[in-house]
Amino acid sequence: MISELFRTAARQYRDDLAIVDGHQRITYGDLLERVNRIEERLRNELEVRAGDVIAASIGNTWQFAASFFAVSGLGGVFMPCNSQWRAEELRWFAGRVGFRGVIAEPQFRAEWDRVGDALRPGSILVVDGAAAGGEPDVARHSLESLRSEDDPVLYLPTSGSTGIPRVVSRTHRNLAGGARNVAQALGVASGLRFLSVIPFFHANGFHNCMLMPLLNGATIVLMPQFSPAACHELIRQESVEVLIGSPFIFTALVDSGADLGLLSTLQLCFSGGARLPATVSQQWKDRSGIPVRQWYGTSETSIIAVGCVREGSDSVADASVGAPIPGAEVKVLDDKFMELGCGAVGELAVRSAAVMSGYVGEPELNRQVFHGGFYRTGDFGYMDSAGNLYLAGRMNRVMNIAGVKIDPLEVEQAVEALAGVFRCDVDAVLNGRGGEVIRARIQTRPGFDVTRRAVIAQCRSRLAEYKLPRIVEFAETLPSMITGKMPAEWRRDEPAR
Repeated sequence: MISELFRTAARQYRDDLAIVDGHQRITYGDLLERVNRIEERLRNELEVRAGDVIAASIGNTWQFAASFFAVSGLGGVFMPCNSQWRAEELRWFAGRVGFRGVIAEPQFRAEWDRVGDALRPGSILVVDGAAAGGEPDVARHSLESLRSEDDPVLYLPTSGSTGIPRVVSRTHRNLAGGARNVAQALGVASGLRFLSVIPFFHANGFHNCMLMPLLNGATIVLMPQFSPAACHELIRQESVEVLIGSPFIFTALVDSGADLGLLSTLQLCFSGGARLPATVSQQWKDRSGIPVRQWYGTSETSIIAVGCVREGSDSVADASVGAPIPGAEVKVLDDKFMELGCGAVGELAVRSAAVMSGYVGEPELNRQVFHGGFYRTGDFGYMDSAGNLYLAGRMNRVMNIAGVKIDPLEVEQAVEALAGVFRCDVDAVLNGRGGEVIRARIQTRPGFDVTRRAVIAQCRSRLAEYKLPRIVEFAETLPSMITGKMPAEWRRDEPAR
């Protein structure tokens, strides 16, 4: 079970540094005591029982890690929530999933207070930044002992292709298998220092910047809010050795003009969530002396493949997203689910211990996305004779903005709820910097004067900030949308999922 894996690591590395959180330097022994204290609060104040779902609105702080291990120790299910979600979005998830309670930092409580009767009275547990005392780590009965490795321990929200958000269910076995496989693929050992800048509510941040390092005795250096200058300084100040970033982060660091050569402690750099533009990758290598390795994965699968550096070369092999990591089996399937040979383009399907158990409350969808024990990713691609994966397209309309998946239908529905809007078509367009932004094209009703300001205000009242359209265009008519199973053409500069 995940809690026991953490406790084993905490006892083994008791005096080693687990977390650097601002001025707080927290050893594994300290972290275990803080987990115990939050576990006691959950048991006493929220009366958490095995199988209960606990939502969490917490930034990249020690409280996030401690809260997750505390919930798992009680046999509960932890669901991290995007810190930008508004009350309406939180209320929707509360109604769909059913929360026993919420763990929130003070700055995120206000939105939960507006959720109303979708939550039980008194079910919000506030955790602040003060160092928490704790009880000694003594053997005691835990509800987790009553649970199975195949029971859920984590719910990860993600965008669907129908305007309805999905909730990915990850079991104890999934998380343990993913952490083991990724650590083996990346060569993670105790004592390595990770910069944890990807938000922990994101799959990449949760799995690779928080859970995997802490289960392997590594140190995570927390960065709650990204800025290029602060990131550069923190890497130098804390002698960070592993930087797990995204195209947005690496682009911002390159564009900042900072002397990347000063980041001499960095040993490993990885970019995930979207395709890193080749120009950024080359500039990073030229100025830092360290190549950035691309990886490929989804919220449903954890990491599937990691790009490798060719022997005798400083560049990532070809344009691939790398070879499948140990423990991940990948097939390329045709439309009849028959396996294709090298070079043939088809849908990528993966099987591993890390693959999700399914989407919460969607049995029909689960029957569609699994075939013969393999999860169908919805990505099109092919494999070469050396076993490297190449991406070639997407089956649905989900947009990829700076590595975050956003369903355009959700944005369209928000805009179309504004008086005077007849129809809205949302897509992603290039921003001239190798990335993409959300565009909303709007057809208005006769007699209404709809402004860009009104559209943004409408979206901001219903959606998180990262879902807002950056480009708003008005048109007399909009072309009919053609939806179907055929994938759109994959542009060379279009980011991979």
